[in-house]
Amino acid sequence: MGSVDELSRAVTDDPELGRRIIERLLRFQSSAAGTADRPPLPIPHQLPLDRPGFVGRESELAELDLLVAEPQKEGPDTAVISSVGGAPGVGKTALMVHWAHRSRGAFPDGQLYVNLRGHGPGNPLEPAEVLADFLHALDVPSPKVPQELEPRAAMFRTLLHERRMLVLLDNARNTAQVFPLLPGSSTCVVIVTSRNRLQGLVGSYGARSIRLDTLSERESVELLTGIVGGDRVLQERGAVEELAAGCGHLPLALSIVGERVAAYPQWPIADLLEGLGDERHRLDTFAAPVEDTGDEQREVRVAFSWSYRALGAGSARCFRILGLHPTGEFSLLAAAAATGDSRMRTNLYLRGLIDCHLLEQVAPDRFRFHDLIHDYAAERAYEEESAESRRESIRRCLLWYLHTADAANRQLMPHRRRIELDERPDRCEPLRFADGAEALAWCDTERTHLIALVRQAVQCEQDAIAWQLPVVLWSFFNVRKLLSDWIVTHELGLRGARRSGCRRGEAWTLNSLGNAYRGTQEFEKAVEVWQQALSIRRRIGDKYGEGTSLNNLAGALRRMNRIEDSIRCSTEALAIHREIKDRWNEGIDLNSLGTAHRDLGHIEEAISCWLRALGIQREIKDLFGQGTSLNHLGEAYRTTGRDDEAIAAFDEALRIRQSFGDEPGAATTALNLGATMATLGRLKEAAVYYTLALEDLERLGDPRTETVNEALRNLVDRTTT
Repeated sequence: MGSVDELSRAVTDDPELGRRIIERLLRFQSSAAGTADRPPLPIPHQLPLDRPGFVGRESELAELDLLVAEPQKEGPDTAVISSVGGAPGVGKTALMVHWAHRSRGAFPDGQLYVNLRGHGPGNPLEPAEVLADFLHALDVPSPKVPQELEPRAAMFRTLLHERRMLVLLDNARNTAQVFPLLPGSSTCVVIVTSRNRLQGLVGSYGARSIRLDTLSERESVELLTGIVGGDRVLQERGAVEELAAGCGHLPLALSIVGERVAAYPQWPIADLLEGLGDERHRLDTFAAPVEDTGDEQREVRVAFSWSYRALGAGSARCFRILGLHPTGEFSLLAAAAATGDSRMRTNLYLRGLIDCHLLEQVAPDRFRFHDLIHDYAAERAYEEESAESRRESIRRCLLWYLHTADAANRQLMPHRRRIELDERPDRCEPLRFADGAEALAWCDTERTHLIALVRQAVQCEQDAIAWQLPVVLWSFFNVRKLLSDWIVTHELGLRGARRSGCRRGEAWTLNSLGNAYRGTQEFEKAVEVWQQALSIRRRIGDKYGEGTSLNNLAGALRRMNRIEDSIRCSTEALAIHREIKDRWNEGIDLNSLGTAHRDLGHIEEAISCWLRALGIQREIKDLFGQGTSLNHLGEAYRTTGRDDEAIAAFDEALRIRQSFGDEPGAATTALNLGATMATLGRLKEAAVYYTLALEDLERLGDPRTETVNEALRNLVDRTTT
């Protein structure tokens, strides 16, 4: 223990850091003695709210209880699975969520939840997207999430092995969407809801199959009593029973109609029933074909229509227009942009929709449709709005997201050249962000919706937005290393650019796509698309773009060990950027040249390039570039034995990188400082920097983690011998 205490005294002015060093070193000592435990995972709690007033379903709840009460018979590598099916609005999600809250204590390692969006106007979620979100919830950083579906699924199964965790897969389209999301351990329980019969789960995985029917008359009356009040039910029992029958005893219809009745306490229920009958016949004349036919589907549409027809003209139009949103989840400003109304008026309309239970508020500034109501809203838009109105509303909404994403891009990478965007219409006010952290938070929240919006732009032939939206998301994808999202959106955007014949957009998209391929280590693909971008940019006379593509090519060619070709491309890029007086890219070119010279062993030439780059970056206040150049200089100084200069460069790089949240860069520089201090025999300081590096590397899932762990173990050994 003495050596641990001695090492920690290096940071007596920072007791918290000292405590973290002690904990880490004690962990190493325990590991050497063979007592290390499996590292803990975070405990996600993703259950939706359990709505009040849940009634009935005693037999189904008992069936679900057996999932945790009985041992798994199929084997140790099979998760316990239940498939809950039934018609739309029958209460599948409500049952699953209610049981999950009631059984929370059986799952101490947490609960994961996702709405797979298997049924609705938008596209179902891809299993790869869901796995990425689940892995992030389990503290796997973006760079460590595999790019392909199968490796993601394998990592998910590994992390959940022997964990007691509940996985809720809501609104599945089919078994193919579900299979990759299944854990491989009998300690986990999976519940899947779907409108379809997922027979594959039963046959292949021994899943219990629960098919929900509508409520009994007694249960329907009990549900309505909780909404409209017991006294009123006692006074008009017959009318309440007729109301329940008119709703087909369907829980969603009962809830919506019950709320409408409760809103008119002075009206006899019998009088309100007349309106419900009229709506039923009116809806039958334009009922759209659906997967699940029958009374249940008709009755839930009746319930929606009853609330819809009670809306004022403004709220009704707002409802229709928002039905065109591809995911049915949006913010107030996005809704205002889509409708073209003011923020204040849109807020009033949304409140009206919430009061009628046609919309759910999921956060202070965030709203969401139930998927069935989303279907109905889209249907009303196509029935009652003109083609021009629909086209204009979709375009307004897309432009709001485009300009907001562009504002985020400018915070995340302020020196990057902006593309010209289509002018936003009146009352389309994009968000503004105070800093990069705020911009990142918005992008994180909207990630899956932004992907859906790119798809919508392509489908609706909004070709300019289809390529511009992925391109302005470049900084977000780059910071978060969301390579699969990056590739998917840019391949979609490329279709839009090419369909419209926009050569400038095609080049921008190809150039950005190459960056994604570089991230996946597919350097030949990256070189191919960058060469295409370079050819287009030379043809259309885009000097800035030509220089950027050349610099990108230089980086890939260097990684392919084509150093001389890399230097040639960087030199050409440097000449172009000096000609057009682009100081930011000039610094990037010099950095790239320095790295190539270093790889050839020309250290002094490399140092000269990095010093010139650093001068430019200080001049234009490019913190990201300064951190890169200083770190390169520190490495070069250390290689040539100039230790004091190396430490000074690393120290400044670390402070800069920490100042704006560059975790990967800060970890690399802290690691360099640790190695430098260890070489000089300054073991206490080395322990400090290795610990700082490890905290970032572990969070990022960096493959260097174990190497640094071993270096820190060696420090312990050196202090005890």
